[in-house]
Amino acid sequence: MSAAICVPAQAGGLDTLANGAIAMAYVSTAFNKMDNSAEGQAQSLARAKEQTGYLEDSAAQARVERIMKALEASPSVKRSYVVYANPSEDFNAFATVGRVMSVNKGTLDLLDDDQLAYVMAHEIAHGEYKDIVNGVKKQVGLSTAIGLAAGNGGGAALLSNVAGNYMQNQVFTMSQEKKADELGFKILSESPYNVGGAAGSMAVLRNKYGDLYREGLNQVFSPNNHPKTSNRVRDNIERMYTYSGNHVNVDNGTVYVNGSNIYTPASSGRYTGEERAYYMAGKLARLYHNGQVKPGSASYSDGTVIVAGQSIVTTPNADVALMVATNLNNAFVKATDTAKGKPSKSSKKK
Repeated sequence: MSAAICVPAQAGGLDTLANGAIAMAYVSTAFNKMDNSAEGQAQSLARAKEQTGYLEDSAAQARVERIMKALEASPSVKRSYVVYANPSEDFNAFATVGRVMSVNKGTLDLLDDDQLAYVMAHEIAHGEYKDIVNGVKKQVGLSTAIGLAAGNGGGAALLSNVAGNYMQNQVFTMSQEKKADELGFKILSESPYNVGGAAGSMAVLRNKYGDLYREGLNQVFSPNNHPKTSNRVRDNIERMYTYSGNHVNVDNGTVYVNGSNIYTPASSGRYTGEERAYYMAGKLARLYHNGQVKPGSASYSDGTVIVAGQSIVTTPNADVALMVATNLNNAFVKATDTAKGKPSKSSKKK
């Protein structure tokens, strides 16, 4: 990949700088058009499918499209996206120029919808911040930019090639990743999905791959530029706590409300006890966020605990459900205090 530097040999430093600035502005405009236009999106989608392959599974394609549609309805999402599933068995999801997202089959197999929604929301956040197109621009060297701006042949194909290469070699800064995690949680909270899916997705990833997982395309969770996965679990618990109005927290797999130990779910089916705690807390956090938690609003039916008419968690039997409902009602009447909203060291499960 090369292009001639179309600057006269006798040109001085100021001329070279001026030509370079004009050339980089040209490249920036071209990539912005690629990222913002319907034509650019269609070309990017075709290029991405060619590179990754397309999963011939109508249910999988419908699943990612359904989740994308729900996330795009968030008021925090200002741009439109297209998504497809690819056949790779590795864990990965990525967005590329043109507001195109792809999710690996391995990710679909590993995560449920609430967890997958957070991973996709994280990728949308990169698109909202335009991290991807700005990263692509940085891949174009000055000499190449000057050649393109001067009208040397193959400009469009060369830019497309740069975008395609960047898809496989994306590098985001730690700051960009943290901002994408934060906005991703906000988008998730504005969707129908359980906000506990944010911490849950990172817990699944950590449990399978460890703290410093590097996926196949080295994009989403690279240890060189991503926070440790355990830290991402912790940060999403903190976000859920804040979202709840500082009422609901999870510590070591135990759900706390207003600092009171409520319940420690056990593993069930595909879910670990930790994941179930995040989902229980996520439901309670949304009820608090929406002002639906009232004194005495917890009840139970057989082994299911109910708050404000919504199922919160299923326990082994009615006796356990009664205990959990009682714990919740006792916690609901406690005064809110941000300094006491989290479990004290003495109250944590030993």
